[in-house]
Amino acid sequence: MEKTPYTIRQLFHRFLQNRCTSEELDRLYQYFEIDKNEAVLREIILEELDKDLEEGNEVAQEQHLSHLFDQLNEKIQGAREVPLYKRLLGSRWVQIAATISLVAFLAVASYRYMNPPAPIEKLVKSEVDYPQPGSDKAVLTLFNGQQVVLNDAKQDRILKEAGVTVFNAEEGLVVYQVDESVGPQHHNDTQINTISTPRGGQYQIVLTDGTKVWLNASSSLEFPSHFSGNSRKVKLTGEAYFEVAHQASKPFFVQTAESEVEVLGTTFNVMAYPEESSSQITLLTGSVNVNKKSETIRLHPGQQAEITRDTKGIRVHKVDLETIVAWKNGVFLFDGSDLQQVMRQVGRWYNAEIEYQDGVPPVKLTGMVSRKDSLAVLLEILERAGGLDVDVQGNKVMVKRLKQKMMER
Repeated sequence: MEKTPYTIRQLFHRFLQNRCTSEELDRLYQYFEIDKNEAVLREIILEELDKDLEEGNEVAQEQHLSHLFDQLNEKIQGAREVPLYKRLLGSRWVQIAATISLVAFLAVASYRYMNPPAPIEKLVKSEVDYPQPGSDKAVLTLFNGQQVVLNDAKQDRILKEAGVTVFNAEEGLVVYQVDESVGPQHHNDTQINTISTPRGGQYQIVLTDGTKVWLNASSSLEFPSHFSGNSRKVKLTGEAYFEVAHQASKPFFVQTAESEVEVLGTTFNVMAYPEESSSQITLLTGSVNVNKKSETIRLHPGQQAEITRDTKGIRVHKVDLETIVAWKNGVFLFDGSDLQQVMRQVGRWYNAEIEYQDGVPPVKLTGMVSRKDSLAVLLEILERAGGLDVDVQGNKVMVKRLKQKMMER
């Protein structure tokens, strides 16, 4: 099969013109699945987005971007009968289409109150000068006080003590196992362990009951070496996704600073960063009870409980589950998110400090970016999509308002 850039360009433009046969569509999708074609495909898509438009005509630009994305979305959905974002989460489109999706989703429209933006200069620094994307790294503090840097630990046993074995099963995953043949007197749920991810880190852990937990950046989980007694309790700071092993006789509790989540066996996401104005518990499958002081709310799949600090009550509403768990699937997925919310996520994942030099621009962003992308790529997208002027010095990202026609001259 020929795989020259010319062929890819030709097929992509036939795709946009609705001229591809079914065989050509299959061929184009195959191109998108091949790693070495990524750079060429990025270039083709960005060239299409950068087609010359009437200078200063923001409306024309918005219409052009909207038309392009509608074409991509309609054709891909029609060809595969699966929503675009779901396919993006599991294929090579994550690295390609996600790179330009913030632009194509027209976040620039949120800056309509401004005059048309001046041309934005490309980021010229080398990507090595920018904070790097996060990776699998964490620190495990064992109940005996021993600390293990997990990204340095190889696939071997970390600890075997009192009937509990701890080992790095594979990259990014640590597993706790309990030997049930050891007498119950050795199983002590007061032996508390803590796994902590730094800014720019993530990790997965399997607890002794089989419960799987994915930790996002800047998060920590306290848990016992063994769950004895009539319940299973852990404490979370930050964000984590849980797949709780079902044990009807032992409910599972996740405690945060604001609430307690009670489950038997289900999948859910908890976001409880101290720097966020609210914590959120989102249910994917099963059912959970969310407790805040004397109030208890039962969630059903697709619902989210939101607890705002310093206010009473629990708000419950429906949410887009793909947006909530996108971080676990390796992408940023924004849905009308304000700029500060987006930049807090960026800061945690790239271990970067965020500063606003002229106040916080009132930008709403919708779209998707791969968490594997460099910060340079992500910031260039934000510049284009939000009409921003972004500068990077060391690990500090400085965000400015885009100047209005030279301050009205």
